[in-house]
Amino acid sequence: MRRRPFRIILGVCCFCCLWLAQGLGAVAAEPTPARRAKPDASKPAAKPDAKEDEKKEEKEEPVRYFAVTGGTVHTIAGPVLYGPTILCRNGKIAAIGHDVKIPKDAETLDAKGFHVYPGLVAVQSSGPLGGEPPEDNTDVYNLSMTLALAGGITTAVTGNTAARLTFGTLEDHVVQRDLFHALQYTGDRRRTLRQSLERARQYLRDLEAHEEKKKRGPNAKPPAALKGDDEKALKLLRHEIVAVADADTARALSDLATLAEQYGFRLVVRDATEGWIVAPAMARAGIRVIITPRTRSDRDETTSRPNGSSIENARVLYEHGVPLAIIPSSTGTSTMGLAGRDLMHLPMEAAFAVRGGLPEEVALRAITMDAARILGIDHRVGSIEIGKDADFAIVDGNLLHYMTLVRWTVVNGRIAYDKQKDSLLSHIRPNGNLDAPPPPDHWPRRLGEDW
Repeated sequence: MRRRPFRIILGVCCFCCLWLAQGLGAVAAEPTPARRAKPDASKPAAKPDAKEDEKKEEKEEPVRYFAVTGGTVHTIAGPVLYGPTILCRNGKIAAIGHDVKIPKDAETLDAKGFHVYPGLVAVQSSGPLGGEPPEDNTDVYNLSMTLALAGGITTAVTGNTAARLTFGTLEDHVVQRDLFHALQYTGDRRRTLRQSLERARQYLRDLEAHEEKKKRGPNAKPPAALKGDDEKALKLLRHEIVAVADADTARALSDLATLAEQYGFRLVVRDATEGWIVAPAMARAGIRVIITPRTRSDRDETTSRPNGSSIENARVLYEHGVPLAIIPSSTGTSTMGLAGRDLMHLPMEAAFAVRGGLPEEVALRAITMDAARILGIDHRVGSIEIGKDADFAIVDGNLLHYMTLVRWTVVNGRIAYDKQKDSLLSHIRPNGNLDAPPPPDHWPRRLGEDW
């Protein structure tokens, strides 16, 4: 009986020890903050975030090579090269020469016997590309794009955006946005435009005076910022944007030349039918023009001053130093004959300028490099030079000859049009023989055939 209290006390002590042991074990099992922060060398390193993964994927993108060999290369920016290799890397021209090594995995196009030109540039178009923004509205499989590619065009303008005819893909589709600022210089707009230009010019004077005042006192207040039309006029004077205007008569062209020369902004004029009359004034103002050599405007016999159109318009403008871009009267595409007035026959329009006395090399530039320069995209397209986009029109003869057909059109280092694989023109001179007889047809019927 005397031992019972001792047993009770011993049992309570054992229970307390067990309870304390469980509590200490739980505390020991929980890592301290310092232990959490310590990396475990036995475990793999943490994965990088998504952005780093994307960067690695971009760096690991496979290199895509494309080579054109053996052709007569018209670089436009330099001499004609006979039989060189043009090596393209990821859609850009990487090397040009006779000793260029072609990688084993490169796609090679044998252009022996053909002429290689830079892809043609259409400074206006309707049909090959969708509306703005073109990357959201262009059908890259549409017939109009195929027709334009069959005409050698690789870059065109839709709205105020220049884009490439990337058949089957939208990769590198857009070249440049906001090409021009439309200028209206007719009626009441003449006065309002001059007022905006004057306010913009005064703002620049005030801004210059403000900089001088800041040197004497840092608290000098700047002039109030311009808004609306005045802000656009300021951008014109600062050469941040290029103006474009439509004018055809000598008087309208002379007025625009006076305005551009007075305020010093850059101006592109479309049409310029009577440009041959006021070419010196246009040259002094630094005006560039987009013309259609075949435009016809009958002479007004009631006036003694020169007027009307002239087939020599392009030649006269060029000889006075006015940069040219050539465009057909129709900016769509159709199959209305090889002498049709549309984008499918852009070289034919340039050939008519040659008919009026324009040198052939200048006519070629007017649909390639000079056209790209007027659009402000000559750093990418318009000539065959290292670093520029790999866009080519590969044809079976002189580009300006009416019998010449495009054999391949290359855009972004990919064959976008192959005459023999496309059903459009594959039946015409399939072997490239310029003397081959015309193919049998049923419409339009030839004279003497029975109905």
